[in-house]
Amino acid sequence: MKLNLGCGSQVPAGWTNVDYSVGARFAKIPLFSAINKRLKLFDLSWNKSIFLHDLTKRFPWRDSTVDVVYTSHTLEHFTRDDGRRFLRECHRVLGQSGIIRVVVPDLRHIITGYFEGRIKADEFIEELLVLYGNTDKAWKDRLAPFIQFPHKCMYDTPRLLAILDEVGFAAAARGPFDSDIGDIQSIELENRTQNAVIVEGRKR
Repeated sequence: MKLNLGCGSQVPAGWTNVDYSVGARFAKIPLFSAINKRLKLFDLSWNKSIFLHDLTKRFPWRDSTVDVVYTSHTLEHFTRDDGRRFLRECHRVLGQSGIIRVVVPDLRHIITGYFEGRIKADEFIEELLVLYGNTDKAWKDRLAPFIQFPHKCMYDTPRLLAILDEVGFAAAARGPFDSDIGDIQSIELENRTQNAVIVEGRKR
C-alpha cells in the first residue's frame, strides 16, 4: 500500500490518495463540479476518488501495513503538535523499512530571500503564507477560514531531519525525483519541489 497524504489534485493510479480539504469533501456531492466551475470557489479540480480522512486524527490503517508514505506541501499546514502526531502516525502504519518522503516549503529560502533583498520587509509575512489571502470577491474573503489553509509551522532541512529522527526514521535530504520510490515520477510535481525541503527515509 502506498499513501499519498494531502494529495490535493494529484491522484496517481496505484496510490491511496488522501485529503480532507473542503473541496475534496464537496466533490462527493453530485453537481459540485458544475457549481465550482461557475463560482470558482476552489482553484483545484477535486477528484471524487479521493479517500477522505482528517490527517490530524489517528489514521484508519493498521500498524505496519503501509509500504510508502508520500506527503507534499501538507505538513506545514498543521500546527507543530499536529505535525508531530501526523509523522508519528506515518511511522506507526509503515512496515519495517517502509519509505517516507516529505516535501515542504523551505523557510531558509524565504529568509535568505529577505536578507538578499529579493523579498521586501513588508512582503515577508505574505511570503510565509501564514495569512488568509485576499481574493477579488468580498464573499470569498468571508469564506476564507473555510476554504483557505495558511501555513501553521515552517521547516528547514536540518530541523525536519531532526524531527524525523526523533519519530523513528533514518532520513536524508534528497533532490527532486531522487527517490527509492519506484514510481516517483507519477506523484512528484516539479513545481512543488522548487525552493522546498525534500527529505526521504525509512522506518527504523
